[in-house]
Amino acid sequence: MGNEAEHAQDLRGMRVLVVDDEFLIAIAIEQTLTEAGADIVSAATLPAALKIASEEPLSAALLDVGLGRQTSEGIADILAARGIPFVFYTGQPLPDSMREKHPAAQVLMKPIHQDAFVRAIRQCTSE
Repeated sequence: MGNEAEHAQDLRGMRVLVVDDEFLIAIAIEQTLTEAGADIVSAATLPAALKIASEEPLSAALLDVGLGRQTSEGIADILAARGIPFVFYTGQPLPDSMREKHPAAQVLMKPIHQDAFVRAIRQCTSE
């Protein structure tokens, strides 16, 4: 209960993009961030995420690295060009090309406790 109270409204006023192609994982992340006060925009496919990253007003993003046979590298590139902070999460090491392009991006390794997402978004938006 301490963690819930601690993060109750940490993300109030933020609009966060969640990109994950696994429905149940995406729902759990969205619920956690919503409970922390964030407004969520989500995408399950690369084309949808690229469109949102290019056009929508966003405070931050949480990007699953692997999207089927594709990666979220293009999404990260767009967000970086727009100055929107983001956090990667993955079950595999971050590809070298992504680490080289985005060396300051935080990388969370799966499995991840849900509270870690709130802390990571708060941290990347306060830097």
